Amino acid sequence: MTEVFVKLMNKGLKHAEHNKFAFETSENATVRDLINELHEEYRERFEVYLEDKEKRVLRRDTVVIVNGMNMVARKGEKTKLSKGDLIVFMIAAVGG
Repeated sequence: MTEVFVKLMNKGLKHAEHNKFAFETSENATVRDLINELHEEYRERFEVYLEDKEKRVLRRDTVVIVNGMNMVARKGEKTKLSKGDLIVFMIAAVGG
């Protein structure tokens, strides 16, 4: 198992729920693996980030940051995770 840190940020959470927390993920896990594991562990709290809950597809406006860099700038959901990584899930703010 590999310990990473996760931060879930969205307008439906209380300020105290925005704190990062340790999460044990599988060895050689990717962002995709983490999405699946977080959905299993946190169900409703995590589903706000999903377009399709059954297939666990992220919403278009979900942003995933791995150690300060958008996962899209890396290998997307195939981005490998390492011990101590900080992964932040948030909903992008849009408007005019």
